[in-house]
Amino acid sequence: MLLRNYLWLAPAVLQIGVLGVMVRHHLHRRFPFFFLYNLECVFSVAAMFAMYSWRVPGKFWGWTYLADTALNTALRFSVIYEIYAHVFDNYAALKRRGKLIFRGALLGLLAIALVAASQSHQQGPDFAMYALHVLEQTASILQVGLLLVLFLTSAYIGLSWRNYVFGMALGLGIYASVKLAAAALQSSSVVASGNVYLNLVVMGSFHVAVLIWLFYLLVREPALNYAIGMPEHNFELWHKELERLTRP
Repeated sequence: MLLRNYLWLAPAVLQIGVLGVMVRHHLHRRFPFFFLYNLECVFSVAAMFAMYSWRVPGKFWGWTYLADTALNTALRFSVIYEIYAHVFDNYAALKRRGKLIFRGALLGLLAIALVAASQSHQQGPDFAMYALHVLEQTASILQVGLLLVLFLTSAYIGLSWRNYVFGMALGLGIYASVKLAAAALQSSSVVASGNVYLNLVVMGSFHVAVLIWLFYLLVREPALNYAIGMPEHNFELWHKELERLTRP
């Protein structure tokens, strides 16, 4: 199908542009995980499309897809952490505690995914694929939560909607929201698993996400203004108190 092939390949072509802009403006140093995530997506599309065109055996395709999903999910978690770390970079207490919370949550989610997979009574690659599916859905939930948190707190932390970080979170959030909605429809049997049109919608949402990233990278970023709203609110006092309480 022409539309499917377009939605499969076009985002990867645009992501090459994303990578080029990031290198040109040295943003790959500020956002290394976001850079690696886009790079992985480009190589993944190239490899999977080549395998599809050459009609490689299904077993080899399955293991390749499994490895790609694992790497992609790990990078998505890393991007989420990178965005939060960048936003709260000027708040030492939040950044320090956030690292511990994020690592603990990641280990907990990994344990939940393994337990959920073990309950499915599946073996071999099916077990690993089910566990990765749980982790992938968890990454989508975190991305949606990330978008909501940034929307709700942007005025307090001085994050402009024109900032790179906001654009990254917006694109991730849109794509993750559509993926979660699609998964919910399939799990409730409203739409059959593997529905062609639903898959096209999910692929289209990723296309939109990449367009958002490219747009934000091409538009000049306003600096983060951490002073916005701070004198009128208790956020700064709360941060200082949290830093005092968490000091060794």
